[in-house]
Amino acid sequence: MPPAKKSSKSGKLSRKQLQQLKEYGELDPLNSINDDRDLDDLVSKALGRSGYGSFTGKLRAGKHSRDAGKGHARSSLAKPQRNSRPDAYSRLLKSLETTTSSIPANSKSVVSDEDEDMEENEDEATLGSASDDSENDEMQNASDVDQKEYEVDEVDEDELESEAEEPIPEDLDATSDAKEVFEAHDYMEGHYADVDSEQMHKKLSAVTNKEYEQTIVEDPALGSMVVCNVAGEGAKPANPRPLKQKLVKPFHKLSKTGDFTDFQRGLFGWFDQYRDVVYAGRSLENEDEITTAYALHAMNHVMKAKDQEHKNNSKLAKAHASGSDAGELRDRGFTRPRVLIVVPFRNCAYRLIEKLLKLVSAEQEMNSSRFAKEYGPDEEEERKHNSNKRKPEDFQRTFAGNIDDSFRIGVQLHYKSVKLYADFYRADIIIASPIGLRMTTGAESGDRKDFDFLSSVEMVIVDQCDVLLMQNWDHVSHLFNHMNLTPKKDHGCDFSRVRSWFLDGMAQYRRQTILISEHMTPEIQAVFNNNCRSIEGKVRIKPAYTGAVDNVVTQVSQIFKRVSVRRLASANDDRFSNFVEQTLPDLEKSMMNKKHTVIFASSYFDFVRIRNHCKDKGYIFAAISEYSTKSEAMRARMKFFDGELQFILYSERAHFYHRYPIKGIHHLIFYSLPDHSHYYSELVNLMLTSNDTVSADQLSCTVFYSKFDQLKLERVVGSRLVPQLLSGERSQFTFA
Repeated sequence: MPPAKKSSKSGKLSRKQLQQLKEYGELDPLNSINDDRDLDDLVSKALGRSGYGSFTGKLRAGKHSRDAGKGHARSSLAKPQRNSRPDAYSRLLKSLETTTSSIPANSKSVVSDEDEDMEENEDEATLGSASDDSENDEMQNASDVDQKEYEVDEVDEDELESEAEEPIPEDLDATSDAKEVFEAHDYMEGHYADVDSEQMHKKLSAVTNKEYEQTIVEDPALGSMVVCNVAGEGAKPANPRPLKQKLVKPFHKLSKTGDFTDFQRGLFGWFDQYRDVVYAGRSLENEDEITTAYALHAMNHVMKAKDQEHKNNSKLAKAHASGSDAGELRDRGFTRPRVLIVVPFRNCAYRLIEKLLKLVSAEQEMNSSRFAKEYGPDEEEERKHNSNKRKPEDFQRTFAGNIDDSFRIGVQLHYKSVKLYADFYRADIIIASPIGLRMTTGAESGDRKDFDFLSSVEMVIVDQCDVLLMQNWDHVSHLFNHMNLTPKKDHGCDFSRVRSWFLDGMAQYRRQTILISEHMTPEIQAVFNNNCRSIEGKVRIKPAYTGAVDNVVTQVSQIFKRVSVRRLASANDDRFSNFVEQTLPDLEKSMMNKKHTVIFASSYFDFVRIRNHCKDKGYIFAAISEYSTKSEAMRARMKFFDGELQFILYSERAHFYHRYPIKGIHHLIFYSLPDHSHYYSELVNLMLTSNDTVSADQLSCTVFYSKFDQLKLERVVGSRLVPQLLSGERSQFTFA
């Protein structure tokens, strides 16, 4: 949580000096200072507020020396009087300058977070507020469902929590130019700057009114993309030094090639401009490159932001010592979390956090054993993975390891360490699943609703959107609807350091949103159109498709029939009416010859609608959905193969989660095309199984589509043919 602004007259040791003194356990260098009552009060107060151990300097005997020996006696220490001499702090700093130079650097010291001192400020504020205490108790364990106690790796967490705030890196002292952070082409500085200019107002107006200037760009590595520019700003030059120097070597070690690939360089270039990006070409071949690119971008963003805070803290310390005014230094939001990454399963979070830890290269990784136990694969999961060797490669990759879809974990970056399972209000990065976040924020109608930790998120990355659509996309929509709202409580916020556009409620226009998916869907497109509002513009990258029909090896005629629909609102009703009035009666008439029929429905709502209608009509069939047990699915498949059923109703989610090898399919009806185009070729190729005695003219495949199925149809028949199928004079097309 952000530290509160310190009064210019409140005695407070600098972080660097307190840390150096604490590392060696004593404050003996102060013995040479004159025995002055105001200075004694100043030092005792500073030690008590910082949570340090006993004070071994020569103070006057009395209340302050007794309280200082307790280590955590900040509630009993008297606050420094406002009439204290203003030069007491300056004299203390001057004396320390001559003594601390003899203290050697300790490379193995435990360094706490830059904002740890605000834990004391928060405790003081909550003494008179029982509601704040209950809120902190509720969110203390919000980073994971499991409430068990675990031992901390390498360092005692309780001891670390009592440490003072981390030292300011010397290379970010107020006297340095911080050239590494602020390059001439560093787009982060310009994007988050508190600038009230005419160009900024033009950008806000254009984004609010959705007045984008669209251009089509062809990239040899990424393919075709639509670039939406704002307020006349076109393409920007690449940043010559986009990475923090601290990240360069870890990235080279992490990268298989030792540097950016052409694909990563193109993708990271758009990320680095802080545009909203949707990439709909994720595959098994490039998933590692994509994950590395956005993990690097997220870590780069957090490190640059923290360095800016360190620099401003140093400026304030210098101004405090000299008695001058540092001016407005706005570098943070209402709450601490800056980056939110949404992934579908724990195995995805496990692989992602492993990359983040390698990029940070911290000396200490707290809670790593607990993380490996709760997110890493175990023996039972390995056995399940080995049993799936006969299933497609994408299935094995998706469901390898821990596939729990309810989780959330906070990652807190310290100066030389990383803490996993950090409280959300102390985390820099939050990694979670949609359902995990929904369990934290609460239901719409519930009493426990807390979205404040999402109020200052500056970057949202949603990976594997195609998998999230197979879970519950409503949770993703709910997440975006509650992003960057004004918090209900201050959570110890220092409003003097909050950026102006947070205070003005304009944070959504500075937030960068990155959506990664295997393919584009109307749901993803809706988020891109309505929730991606970065003032830097946005980019939609969607590859051209050759068509899944090219992967069909079964010798069968594939008939595509266009369903006439009146408008989008009635498209589902028109499709259902056409099916029950024409398709089902024809199927019933020829049921003796078409017993081995599978009806595929991509939407679960369509699945339930067809199932209920067929039950009412008395059809002998089986319905296999993602909620069907393995025994139910096996019995249905056996009866289907033996010809005891008229047909099987099969949902796309059932195929996604199980990939049942249904044998004996002679006739395949696609009530609607699958979102995953390769499911089409997989199901059609299943006709080859146990059909050795069936001739090709006894097999059939029928597909129903409408003019609103352009995205699905493009992936199945190919980008070149889709215009003809959507707007051609004929309504029926045959692929053989």
